[in-house]
Amino acid sequence: MTLKPEHKAIIESYLRALVGTGIAAYTASGGDPKATLNAIWASLVPVAIRFLNKKDTAFGLGAGK
Repeated sequence: MTLKPEHKAIIESYLRALVGTGIAAYTASGGDPKATLNAIWASLVPVAIRFLNKKDTAFGLGAGK
């Protein structure tokens, strides 16, 4: 399976958000795994919002038009 460049870009964006959020949550919570995992899944929210935005020409549903 080959990914389109726009799909690669959104995956890379999510991975950056995931790593940054995971590190911040882990250090801020003193290593609490539940808090860290909650922060990691929550890091998907901004990426999902961008994807669902039809006016976002980079990652959104309107990309490539």
